[in-house]
Amino acid sequence: MDNRGGGAPVPPNSCENQARDSNESDVDCGGTSKCGACATNSRCTANKDCQSAFCKTNRCAEPTCTDKVKNQDETGTDCGGSCAPCDVGVACGVNEDCAGEYCLDSVCADHCTSGTREADETDKDCGGATCPACDDKLHCQASSDCRSLVCINNACKPASCTDQIKNQDESDTDCGGACSATKPCPVTAHCNLAGDCESWTCTKNKCATDLLVDPANVIDDFEDGDFMVRNSGGRVGNWYPFGDGTGTGTMDISPIQRNAGNTKAMHATGTGFTNWGSGVGGDFYNVKGGKDDKARYDASSFTGVTFWARAKTAVTVTVTFPDEDSEPAIGLCTTCDHHYYKSLQVDTTWQRFTIRFADLTLEPGDVPVPTAFKPTGLVSLQFRMVAGTTYELWIDDVAFVK
Repeated sequence: MDNRGGGAPVPPNSCENQARDSNESDVDCGGTSKCGACATNSRCTANKDCQSAFCKTNRCAEPTCTDKVKNQDETGTDCGGSCAPCDVGVACGVNEDCAGEYCLDSVCADHCTSGTREADETDKDCGGATCPACDDKLHCQASSDCRSLVCINNACKPASCTDQIKNQDESDTDCGGACSATKPCPVTAHCNLAGDCESWTCTKNKCATDLLVDPANVIDDFEDGDFMVRNSGGRVGNWYPFGDGTGTGTMDISPIQRNAGNTKAMHATGTGFTNWGSGVGGDFYNVKGGKDDKARYDASSFTGVTFWARAKTAVTVTVTFPDEDSEPAIGLCTTCDHHYYKSLQVDTTWQRFTIRFADLTLEPGDVPVPTAFKPTGLVSLQFRMVAGTTYELWIDDVAFVK
């Protein structure tokens, strides 16, 4: 015992007494004592007991970058400093602490918004694996670095319909979408709309072969610009608008841009019809051209009709087939006027419709009561809209099918 000059004995320092006191986790260290932290391999009960700030299974252990503890020179748990860089949102001290090489206000931030080129960016805030693709003329290393997907001589180039890359809104490589006007897609190519295809036929997202129609069976393709049906197969008639007298409607032959071989179509509008509606129609045999000069046309060698149509806004069109039992103008029945028909939904893109005579339904009415549709006595083909419908409709390439 040290009396130090003969005075009262001085108690030994508990952190230097070479003994593990009750408030220490190991000899002269750790615990709730005021002693220093413990060295590696010393006993511990908490990370703070250890100089390494890492207590594992009650022993102070060397820190690692996988111990799930923020220690060493780490800026975040197991990242930053001498460990791997930290993700966005984790604390940092310098840019190198961050995976994106961008430390903003002591927090790892999105390097794609830094205003400078860093990390794997190929140009300022664009390119690489994580940033948005670069605009035209900016630096790139691969096609994926560019919005256009075209990287030539380490510079992003504008997309085109000849770059052999599926870009822009093309439905397939260099065709469809923005390229449709000059390079519609061939049969079997991928399509999103009928207009993507040369055939104007898109089935299950594949361009398909259009229906082959014998030119002799064409009722009218409207390319001659007049209102007469094509004089073929004994057909002599004309197209006309009709309505219930309450609204206004128009009919004309209008320029279209469907494909190279189809430049004109019948164009019809209507609004304000409040009684039974309006529409446009064509007679198959009407030499004089008057509404009471209709006559029968034998269409028994055909199974139906086909045509292309589109509308400014989607509209329901009732396609009717007046025959000798339902058309009062031919004189067999003066009180009838309910016809065989099929209703279709016409949308804003061109679409081919095909209607078989066998699929027609008779409109409700009193007299007569036909037993079946009579293609041997076909009189007209009409496209009708019910009362209250405002419409703008284009119809093209009307033909019989076999």
